[in-house]
Amino acid sequence: MSPPCQPYTRTGLHRGSEDIRSKSFIYLVDLLAKMNNPPTYILIENVKGFEESETRATLIKQLINCNYNYQEFFITPLQLGIPNSRLRYYMLAKKQPLAFKTSDNSKILNHIPCSLYDQDFVDIRNTNDSKLIEKKIIDSKLKIVPIEKYLKIVDDDDRYSIPSKVLLKYGKLFDIVKPSSTRSCCFTKGYYHYVEGTGSILQMNEELDVNLFLVFVFIAQQLSNNDMLASLSLLRLRYFTEQEISQIMGFPKEFLFPDEITLKQRYRVLGNSININVVSELIKYLLLD
Repeated sequence: MSPPCQPYTRTGLHRGSEDIRSKSFIYLVDLLAKMNNPPTYILIENVKGFEESETRATLIKQLINCNYNYQEFFITPLQLGIPNSRLRYYMLAKKQPLAFKTSDNSKILNHIPCSLYDQDFVDIRNTNDSKLIEKKIIDSKLKIVPIEKYLKIVDDDDRYSIPSKVLLKYGKLFDIVKPSSTRSCCFTKGYYHYVEGTGSILQMNEELDVNLFLVFVFIAQQLSNNDMLASLSLLRLRYFTEQEISQIMGFPKEFLFPDEITLKQRYRVLGNSININVVSELIKYLLLD
């Protein structure tokens, strides 16, 4: 289950169980005790923040009352070698007498036990400890693959170009990555429509140092808009296509949207979706005897 995340997001109103969008999930939680044949296995996904909610407390209480064993996780695709930061809360539950290989549910785990990803994850971008960074790189069993693995050729398709007015107004807010980069920000349903915090922008020109370049361009206030646009065009910035994002999120290459679904709708659906690779690994662990 993947209940609406808006009641629990860091940028939302934090209404949790009081938010009307949470009512359908709370109804299902309440229904669990009334089922003649309750599910043997349960998997729940939501945003980081759900773990602090009253909804989560209600869920755990009901699982215990209904004789379920459960475990909780914070997992990001980066742990699986995927160049995308999409940290999510997950809960696994199984009906007793079934039990997990590891029985500790006193804390939220940062790894998937009994798998290739059986190590606590430390995001090295969030630490200044150079020794820790070096150790994590050396100890890592999996290397994060570059973004270019997921890219397709976009032959000057204007749909994915950054509009001039967006470049001028919001260019300095972009999270810009290159094909050789091994990270990208979480793609949300606002990607392609909003700028800040909705996902990374792709720089196709690998030769330019984007940080130094943007500092130069936006400090040079004497540049006219046309000159600034000409300078920014050297970076060859574009949006990730919907196919590229879907593959980063684990959808097969053969996956296609119906023609009647607009580009904006495609991005919205992907932003509300799950990372299939992460969920697959969690299901494997859930089904272990």
